[in-house]
Amino acid sequence: MPENDFIFSKSIVTRFSHDLAGVVSAVSNSLSLLDELGGADQETLKLAADNADILMGRLRFFRAAFGNEGPLTDIAVTQRIFEDYLKTLENKAIHYACVWQTDQELPIFIFRLILLSGLIAAECLPRGGQITIQAQAGNRQIRVEASGKNAAPDPQMQTVLDGRIEDVSSAKLMPAVFLQKCLAEQKWQISLSSLEEKAIILLNEKR
Repeated sequence: MPENDFIFSKSIVTRFSHDLAGVVSAVSNSLSLLDELGGADQETLKLAADNADILMGRLRFFRAAFGNEGPLTDIAVTQRIFEDYLKTLENKAIHYACVWQTDQELPIFIFRLILLSGLIAAECLPRGGQITIQAQAGNRQIRVEASGKNAAPDPQMQTVLDGRIEDVSSAKLMPAVFLQKCLAEQKWQISLSSLEEKAIILLNEKR
C-alpha cells in the first residue's frame, strides 16, 4: 500500500473514532447510572435511547458515505440517511433544515457525492442553518448551499477542495480528500465559494 494511502486510511479511522466515541461513552454512562440506581429511571433511559439513536444515525451515514454503495438505492434513502445524520449534530442551540430539489432518476454514484458534500456543508454551519441540495437528472451537476449565521468553509478545507493541497494526514480534512477521490473517479470537479453567510458547493462533470 502506498504511504499516502496508508496515512489516509489511518485518518479515516481517527475521524470515525472521534465522531463516535462521545456517543458510545454517553450510552455507556447512562447504562452505568441505571445500574447504580438499581432500576429504569425514565430520564436516564431516555438519555441512553437518544444517544443510541445518534450512534446508529452516524454509523448508517458513515457506512453509506464512505463504504460500498449498497445502502444507497435511491434519492429517498439518501435523503433519510442524510437528514438522520444532521439530527445527530443538533442540540438545544444548533438545528438544521434540509431542502431537497432533486429527481428520482439520478444515477447511483450521485448519492454518495450528495452525502459527502452535505457533510462538508454541515461543517460550514457552526451554528446550524439550512442546507439546500439541487440535483436534476441529465444536468450532470450538484449544487449544495449552506446558509446560516457565520456560514463559511474552513480555510484548510477550501484548499483541499480547490486542489491546492492533499492533506491525507488530517482527520478533519478527510471527508474533503475522500470527496476529491470520488470526483476524480467519475471525472467530476468541485468548487467551493462563500458569500454573505452562505457557502456554495458546486460539483459537475469536467468538460
